[in-house]
Order: sequence, then C-alpha cells, then structure tokens
Amino acid sequence: MPALAGGPAQAEAKAIGGLAVESIERQMADFGGWRDVVAEALAAYARQLVGARFDDADARARLAAMQERLTAERLSVAFVAEFSRGKSELINALFFGDAGRRIVPSSAGRTTMCPTELLWDPARPPSVRLLPIETRAGDTPLAALREDESAWHVVSFDPADPASLERAIASVSETIEVPEAEAAAMGFGHDEPVGLASAVVEIPRWRHAIVNHPHPLLARGLVIIDTPGLNAIGAEPELTLKLIPEADAVLFVLAADAGVTRSDGEIWRDHVARSHGQGRGRFVVLNKIDGLWDGLRDDVEIEVEIARQVGNVSRTLDLPAERIFPVSAQKALVARLRDDEALLRRSRLPELERALGGQLVGQRREIVRERLRRDFDELHRRAAATLGARRRAQVELQMELNSLRGRNRESIARMAAQVQRDREEFTRSLRQLQALRAVLGRHGQAIGDAISPDVARRHLRDARDVMRGSHFSTGLRDAMASLLGAARADFDEAARHLSEIATLMNAMYRSFSSEHGLSLGNPVQFSMRRHLEALDRIEQMQRRQFGALSLVTNEKYVLMRKFFEAVALRMCELYERLARDCASWQRAIMAPIESQVREHQAHLRRRAESVQRVLEASDSLEARIADVSAARAAIEERVAAVESAAGELRALLEGLEAISGLTTQAAAQ
Repeated sequence: MPALAGGPAQAEAKAIGGLAVESIERQMADFGGWRDVVAEALAAYARQLVGARFDDADARARLAAMQERLTAERLSVAFVAEFSRGKSELINALFFGDAGRRIVPSSAGRTTMCPTELLWDPARPPSVRLLPIETRAGDTPLAALREDESAWHVVSFDPADPASLERAIASVSETIEVPEAEAAAMGFGHDEPVGLASAVVEIPRWRHAIVNHPHPLLARGLVIIDTPGLNAIGAEPELTLKLIPEADAVLFVLAADAGVTRSDGEIWRDHVARSHGQGRGRFVVLNKIDGLWDGLRDDVEIEVEIARQVGNVSRTLDLPAERIFPVSAQKALVARLRDDEALLRRSRLPELERALGGQLVGQRREIVRERLRRDFDELHRRAAATLGARRRAQVELQMELNSLRGRNRESIARMAAQVQRDREEFTRSLRQLQALRAVLGRHGQAIGDAISPDVARRHLRDARDVMRGSHFSTGLRDAMASLLGAARADFDEAARHLSEIATLMNAMYRSFSSEHGLSLGNPVQFSMRRHLEALDRIEQMQRRQFGALSLVTNEKYVLMRKFFEAVALRMCELYERLARDCASWQRAIMAPIESQVREHQAHLRRRAESVQRVLEASDSLEARIADVSAARAAIEERVAAVESAAGELRALLEGLEAISGLTTQAAAQ
C-alpha cells in the first residue's frame, strides 16, 4: 500500500513491498480516476451550455450540485465488534500495513474505548480531535457538538512520522476514574470496568475521536469508523441512528476462538442486521484463525475446522456462508510488514480485500453513476428540448421568409397581422401561467407550513414534556411514538400538496405543448420514498430502545434521554431535507416551461420584427433570409457541440467498466 510518509500522489507511484496491489486500493484508484474524468466532462458540458446561451438557473444549480457530489463523495466502512475480537488489528492489516508498525492501538483487552473516525479533510491540519466524555452529561447530541470547535481537544501529529501518528492515536484509548454517581449521570452502568475502590468507575476519557490523516486511501474518500463494544454502541445514539446504518460497508468482527457469544449476537441483531438488512455491504469477519495453527493439525484438518466454524456462524446469524470471511489479521499485518507473500495468503486477508474492493467500491461507484446519470438525463432533456425549440424556430422563420418571395405588399401585411395575433394569443396563455404560479405558490406555502423547522420543534417540545413526566419505558415509548406519528402526518400533508402540484403541472405541460408546439414531455415526478424510509429507520430504533414495559433505571433514563435528543436533531434534519427537496422539485418542474416560454416569446418577437422590416422595406427580403440562415447555422453548430459534450459524458456514465483503464491512467497522472 502507499507509504504513509508521502502525499497521496507520491505514494501511489510506489511499489507495495513486492506484494500484489490490494483490490480495494486499485478499485478506489479507479473510482477516483473515474470521478476526475467525469468532473471534467461535466465542466466541458457546462461550458457548451454557456456557449449555447442556455440560460436556466435551475440547470446551473444542478450542474454545480453534481460537481459537488463528485468532489465530496466518500466511502465509509464501519468496524463493529465486542472487545478482544482483533478489530483494531484488522484495520491495521487492511489499511495501514505500509506504516512499518501498528497505527491503530492493538493489544490484549479493550483498546477502542470510544467511537473513532479516520478520514482526511484537507481543510484541517493532520490531528486527532477528541471530545471529552463529560459532554455526555448534557443533552447536546454528538452531531451538534461536531460543529462546536471549542468542545474538542486537539492532538496534532506529523503524518510523515508514523511514531508521531501512533502516539496521537494512542490517546483515543485513555481512561479516567470517576465516582459511580458521575458515571451514571453520563450513562455508564455498573458493568463498566470498576477500579479498586467500589465507589470508583473506570470510563473512557473521550466520547468520540476523529483522526484527520492524509493517508492516500483516506485522501481518496475512504472513511473508517472504529466502534467500541455493545455498551458503548448503545450509549451513543449517533452510531445507531446514522454512522452504522449509513455506512457503505459494515465489517462485523468475531473471534474464531469464541464464536458467536451472547453479546456478539446482540450487536449483530440490534446494530448491524437490523440497521441495514443483510444485503450487500454487510460482512462478517471470523478473525484469529491462526489460533488453529497449533502444530497439532495438518492443513486439511485446519480447513475442515474453519469450514465448520463458518457454518456455525452462518446458521447462528442467518447469513450466507459466502459473506463470512475467516482471516488472521495479526498474521496478515506481520506479512505486510515483512513482505511475506506466503504468510499473507495463509492469513486469507486478500479474500476479504477482494470482496471489499469488488462489492463495496463497485457498488458505491454504481450508486454514484446511477444518480449522476439520472440527474444528467433529466437536465439534458430540458436543455435539448429548449435548444431544439430554438433550432426549429429558426427553421420555421427561414421557411416563412422564403414563402414571401414573389409576394406583394398586401400579402406581407396579412402575414404581419397573423404574427401579431399569434403573439397576442400567446400572451393570453401566459396569464394562465401566471395564475398557475399563484396556485403553486399557495401549495408551496402549505408545504412549508407542514414541514417547517418550527413545526418540528413544536412536536419535539411536546414530546419532551411527556418524557419529563415519566420514568417508565411505556411513557417514554408513547412520547416517541407520538413524535413519529406527528412527523408522518406532516409528511403526508406535504405529499398531498405535492400530488396536487404534479396534477396541475401535467395539465399545464399538455396545454402549452398542444396549443403552442412546446416540447415539454412529462414533468419530473417527486418521490417521498427515501424520506419515509428515514422515518422507518428511526421508528425501528425507537422500538428497540423503548420496547420493554418496566421501570427505567437512572442510567437507562440518561441513555434514553440522550437517544431522544439525537432523534430530535435527526428529525429536524429530515424536515429540513424534505423542505429543501420539495423546493428544488418545484423549481425543477417550472424550469422547462419557463425556459421554453422565453424561447417561444423570443421566436415570436423575431418573426414579427423580420416580417415588419420586410414590409417597411427597411431590409431587403434576401438580406433577412441570409441573416436568418447564418443564425440558423450558428445554432446548429452550438447544438452539435452541446450534443457532442453530452455524448462524451453519457459514455462515461453508461460505460463504466470500459473506461477502467482510462481512469487508472488519469489517477496516476
């Protein structure tokens, strides 16, 4: 893998210690190169639209959003396990085998004391940001604290010095001893490691850690999420509500010498399988198979035992065996450090790497490609329709002027009068459009009233009042259920108005297309699916968190309150996102008709001016025909340039595998 001591570009050019390049690295290099090529093709297409004078503010905004998505695209991998499963060693072996030493702390016992993200943000210096554990005593969710720079302790390091990085990351594992009452106020129960004095509890010093490191894989957009065990996962709602469910891949790590323990089963059931189903992107890693290399079994016996354990895990977790990967992370790391190909193969880590590279990166690339293709197709249909209308208008104007050859002044005057009547008729149609805008404005206001942040905050305030009055899970559950029910009612109200808007726009599209020859097609539809799915995920988490009908202990009440506050922040985000998407959709469905209306108005004006100038003999007919012919040729050239740029971009979005060599070359330049 690329050396830590160099920057991304420098490191990529280096050999990887004689070992084969890992699949995930190659796949991410291809992905990064493809993104660069697509970004340039998008920019070229945008330049052609500007050259063609396609003046559409919504289209410009969409192109900018597509570029931003490409630039900001990240691939997140979450590692989930109880302690002593070798999770940290697995991270070292997969991603940091080039450092010459362990980067993520790995030793006997519990080393990952708080959730840790490893990423690269070029806007920040290389550092480890640490959130003090004392912040858990308050109600401010982790997501909100991310934006508060003053809340974090920062440890800087030199990325060219692996020892400096190791020392900085080691701080993640620090602990402190606090009185039991203080620990309980932060949501720690009695099952946490207890010190010599019974009234003192050992807890993590930090609540959350963010490692900002310019490692080449991280610089390409990889985000590694290292989670602690069961208790810590349940104590941090952001993990259950966002980080784990939204991860592109979750690696659930078991130990071959322990199998699936009760706590392993709880983590899998509550935080992995249910968070995102058992589909692609969920892997089980059966670590520490080197424990079977005891010198008493031959290779065949070892393989039989590994297969038996894989089968047991498959049945216990109800997961296909091909999604379970037996490995030895420790031996793989040693192999990487020593350039020992035979040991690396025996560790079986390359099989996991191929799965991650082929399925994870490939799947993410396909998602990005599909989103871009869908957005581009919609945008280009609009641009092509507008430019096509402009081209047809010039053709019609040229034909109209050609028809005036040999006609007397009276005939030309009649044509001028007809053109004026066409303009007046179109002006009357525009009054319908103005009336439609007013109706759409009222529907838009109703949508805003239903899903405004103020509405969300009112629901949250009511739910908090109920929660404060109950220390029974049934009361807490009812408060959450009421909150989610209110949100669904608000979303349903928004959906009703969105449906009415769609009906009105369909009718207006048909009217302007049939009466004035505009090429409008069908307006783009709005889908509530992902917004409702987000509510569904919160509801599922709520059922697990508030399910038991019993008295709630102080520690549990603290955790439930924290969960509620995390949900509160998430609900506000959902409302804001839905409001933003609704507004964007309304602009998108108005943009085509407004763009073509402007084009048709311009066409009618040019018709009137041309015929009038011929009628007044201020221009000769032949001179006007020549001018229109030249304008038509210029439009044809611009349209051809736009279509050429669109074709190149579409080829990149549709022929992904065919350009893998090109993207690899681009990434290496």
